[in-house]
Amino acid sequence: MATVIFKPTEACNSRCIYCEVVKKTRGPKRMIYKTLELFFRRVNEFLLERPQEELEIIWHGGEPLILGPGYFERALFYQEKHCSRTAARIEHTVQSNLTLLTREFLDPMRKLGITSIGSSYDPISNIRGLGANRDWRAYNRRFLDAICLLEEEGFDWGVVYVVTRQSLAQPREIFNFLTNLSPRRGLRFNPVLVYGGGLDHIRISPAEYAEFLGAIFPVWWEHRADFGPIEPFRSLVRRLVGEGTSLTCTDSGACASTHLSVLPDGRASHCGRTADWGLLDYGSIHEKSFSQMFSDPQRGVLRRRQTVLAETECQGCRVWDLCHGGCPVDGWFAAGSFLHKSGWCRAQKDLIEQYIDPLVKAGMNHHPEAAIP
Repeated sequence: MATVIFKPTEACNSRCIYCEVVKKTRGPKRMIYKTLELFFRRVNEFLLERPQEELEIIWHGGEPLILGPGYFERALFYQEKHCSRTAARIEHTVQSNLTLLTREFLDPMRKLGITSIGSSYDPISNIRGLGANRDWRAYNRRFLDAICLLEEEGFDWGVVYVVTRQSLAQPREIFNFLTNLSPRRGLRFNPVLVYGGGLDHIRISPAEYAEFLGAIFPVWWEHRADFGPIEPFRSLVRRLVGEGTSLTCTDSGACASTHLSVLPDGRASHCGRTADWGLLDYGSIHEKSFSQMFSDPQRGVLRRRQTVLAETECQGCRVWDLCHGGCPVDGWFAAGSFLHKSGWCRAQKDLIEQYIDPLVKAGMNHHPEAAIP
């Protein structure tokens, strides 16, 4: 399935401490309706050209809900107008901070096929918050009200938790707090990504990230049947025991052929992260089709990356099949080249060797029939 990271806005009502999008000054903050309509024409064109393909559209930002319910209604109108023959092969998902969610959003979302919403949350004060002063109390109230509304209306929701330096002292407390919210779509942990100088007060190392996850893993492993999907634990363990093949884009090594990002002005990049940093410009939907962008010569270096790393920096690494050198953007920031492995590979290897392997091997030896949820 191809994936489009769709950024119809880069405006946001929040000022999360680690977010790069809100610092950007280039380009419009909102996609005009003319470009939005063209976007759905490009979607239809792409799917007609590839009758076996499906397309995931991830509404991202900024904060997509800042556009208002009417924007989602207009998107639905354009999809119905231009994609009558291909709509069954379009999947919409939304990544939102949820603080602007009202009941008026839910009907157009349902009609677009959206049944769950991904979000981010942090119970630690002053990491996420509304407005320039980062009002975390108001953020918390609105977030918790929103998840109540989603559950009342039958929507699933999930959380991405970003591990910062402030998180390191309380991994199990954070895990317990987030899992007690019972996100049915699950919970995922990611490290905070800080490039260049500044923000040293939130920066963490790969070893610290592995240690944070390692403190949580025994709790998840012992009670895994009681939790919803918790990542990266579930994917890593299923892969290790031969029960699963799915990996995130960061670890799959396959993003060269699957991802595209579209910004408010219609310009396209590879993914959300390359768009944020001005890397891999694939042109504009005003001049190019999606197929032309998926064939862009710049993707060649990403396709070669797997072969190059397997023969050089990652040769013989036992966790190669679990991370494939990590995210190319991390490699670029480490060495100015997409043909360099991510520094976060170290976290993956430490987590598996020091924390996951001992418990999983012992558990499988004593209870080989035990299921991995």
